[in-house]
Amino acid sequence: MKLKELPVPAPAPAENLKVRRIHFHSKKVKPGDLFVAIRGNEADGHDFMTDAVQRGAIAVVGERENSGLPVPYIRVSDSRKALARMAACFYGFPSEGHTMIGVTGTNGKTTTSHMIQHILHHSGKRCSLIGTVHHQINGIEIPAANTTPDALFLQKQLAESQDTYVVMEVSSHGINQHRTDEIAFDRAIFTNLSQEHLDYHGTMEAYFQVKKKLFAQLRSSGQAVICTFSPWGRRLATELTAAGISVTTVGETPDDTIRIQPIETGGITIREGSSVHTLSLPLPGAYNARNAAAAYGTVRTLGIPATGALRALESFPGVPGRFEVFHDPGGTRFVIDYAHTPDGLAQFLKTLRSRAKGRIFHVFGFRGDRDPCKRGELLAISSRFSDRIHLTRDKYGKMSPQEMKKEMERLAKTWGKGKVTIIEDRSLAIEKALEAAGPEDWIAITGKGPEPYDQPCTFPVQSDPEAVRWLLKREQEKV
Repeated sequence: MKLKELPVPAPAPAENLKVRRIHFHSKKVKPGDLFVAIRGNEADGHDFMTDAVQRGAIAVVGERENSGLPVPYIRVSDSRKALARMAACFYGFPSEGHTMIGVTGTNGKTTTSHMIQHILHHSGKRCSLIGTVHHQINGIEIPAANTTPDALFLQKQLAESQDTYVVMEVSSHGINQHRTDEIAFDRAIFTNLSQEHLDYHGTMEAYFQVKKKLFAQLRSSGQAVICTFSPWGRRLATELTAAGISVTTVGETPDDTIRIQPIETGGITIREGSSVHTLSLPLPGAYNARNAAAAYGTVRTLGIPATGALRALESFPGVPGRFEVFHDPGGTRFVIDYAHTPDGLAQFLKTLRSRAKGRIFHVFGFRGDRDPCKRGELLAISSRFSDRIHLTRDKYGKMSPQEMKKEMERLAKTWGKGKVTIIEDRSLAIEKALEAAGPEDWIAITGKGPEPYDQPCTFPVQSDPEAVRWLLKREQEKV
């Protein structure tokens, strides 16, 4: 593709330069590539423009003035926006060839996305998945680095996908950093909104407004599916309806399009118009019932029959790292969950408390690069539902190990109710919980799901699931 064909103001002498690839990491640049300089949280791509040129970049796009580079320099007001536009153009605006489904919200994005894909597969449809646990394109799993990938990777995957449908998690960071720009969505789903990322967005109102931007990317024929279990959802449904957008609501009131009610046998009643259905969901918890209802409401707007959608949900296998249960031969049970927000953790532990006959040992930690104001609330929630707590490391971020330990000690005194033991090595924290647990007890490990550790452990493991499997294997070898 020639430089003049990309949506940037190419200088006349450079219009006919042939662009082989586009990159924003200078180390990936090869001869014939276009380099886009982006300001990141830890590094500024403008500091690597010379490196990119030395590696063969034929032109550079950036925000700074007077680059002084020996190749054409195109100045733009926002490099991230420019990258998104160029990536979509370079790959031929691939979202136009798919039915695009975006799922946003603080909690529930991953499970709801996987449920939608499962229902579509069950109905004989081809569906790609882009999300936190992994991406799946044309039936092939690809490791995921971010909930919502960068614009280049995202557009490339959409171009390579031969699947009719694409369901993707859309994070607030992804929206705010323009990663999803130039994607027209056919369906946009809102699960919920609760305290998270305030270190990034500042206020809940600002956080809400970023989430709302997803719905501005709906096609004229697109539809919104809004969970109204929270005030934020009810407000969003009202505002979108007033803006003339077609809205399907999922909630617990007679006014909702899809209405769910729990029943005593553990199932869920789903009311849709004059139809009433009963769903036996294999996943526990009211929050999973809400995720299932959101997925059901979405596929119904896509023309999937109710009976087929319900049958698919009843066979849903779950998601790695989302209420993932492991059994110890001695009777102790492990459950791994990604819950890392106050609302998500409360929902998870409340569900676990209702199922546990014995004690709950809770293993979790705090992230040094995340919203510090929620740490005390997370520990208070854990203290309310758990019998013993092993505070451990999660991800240090910009905090040193010494700073994190002091923070854990301070929070334990204030919120721990005498239940807290600090064990910095995450694998040892899990081991000590297993040693203390009995046959009816549960060990809940939260905050990371299948996410890899960023620090080495005593045991040769790199994630919570690996740690549990390694410890269970060791226990079996003792017998």
